Amino acid sequence: MSWTEDEDREQSLKKTESPQATTDEKSETERDPNKEIWSLLEKTLSENLIEKRRARRWKIFFRFTTLAIFLAVIGAWFAKSNFQDVTLEGDIVAMIPMRGVIGADNEIESSEFVGLLDAAYRNSRLKGVVIEMNSPGGSPVHSGIIYDAIRAKEQNYPEIPVIVVVEDMAASGGYYIASAANEIYADKASLVGSIGVISSGFDASNLLEKIGVERRTFTAGRNKAFLDPFAPMTEEAKLKWQAVLDETHQQFINAVKEGRGDRLVITDDVFSGMVFTGSQAVKIGLLDGLASVNGILDSRFPDAEPVVYEPKQDSWKELAKEFGVEMATKVINTTSIQ
Repeated sequence: MSWTEDEDREQSLKKTESPQATTDEKSETERDPNKEIWSLLEKTLSENLIEKRRARRWKIFFRFTTLAIFLAVIGAWFAKSNFQDVTLEGDIVAMIPMRGVIGADNEIESSEFVGLLDAAYRNSRLKGVVIEMNSPGGSPVHSGIIYDAIRAKEQNYPEIPVIVVVEDMAASGGYYIASAANEIYADKASLVGSIGVISSGFDASNLLEKIGVERRTFTAGRNKAFLDPFAPMTEEAKLKWQAVLDETHQQFINAVKEGRGDRLVITDDVFSGMVFTGSQAVKIGLLDGLASVNGILDSRFPDAEPVVYEPKQDSWKELAKEFGVEMATKVINTTSIQ
């Protein structure tokens, strides 16, 4: 059943315009003084019911309007996501940000960034690749995979330069990747290098003995639990684990030598795991100079349009992030300190 205000008004008018009803009401009022009060109360309740129904209809209207606006925003966001990779008409330079720890399920994962390289090189208007590096290092495996991918692209496309610009740091695995580029630049205060391998832990075997705890560990293979912090490491395990680290370190050293070539000045500190400032790194050939991203784009690719290639997040996460940033900006702009 449907209801309208007009129907309520018609029913009220019928009651009011009926002569017989008016006569009866007067006679009843004369006989019963309380009848006028009841009539007034009935009229008030009827008008209140009409107002409540009107308010409910407006509430439903605003809810549907809000839902329509929300769906329109979602649709616009997905449309933006779908069209953000539209091919440009002019030359482009691919911007690939590498920020964070290197490794599986971390900010820099080899499978994602190798895919980004492939996507960038599929563009026939590509004139260069600029990697914005800011990483303390991480997995040597993922670092090596990205290094090999960059070197392969350089061999297959020698006319397209790959340039790394270091922000705060390119240390350990971060520099491992950077050394694959044709050129490396950084700020004078950037931290560069840390060409080494580390494996750390602790020996708490004496602690268990002091507190009277006996550890029970069952293994098949005498070296299976050689990194167990609650058991002393044997000399055999120490030698073999050190050999693993030395080999990994040598792989790192070979990659840097291959990437930097004659520009590298080999000193006692270069491969010691020491970190250098940008100014120091230029002197020993770890860097080609001091420059920023904007400086490289202006000087090397003045006529190319920068296009960012980065791992795509879930659209819902991107929307939530952007919405949160917009809300925070509004709060900041409307808040003042008295």
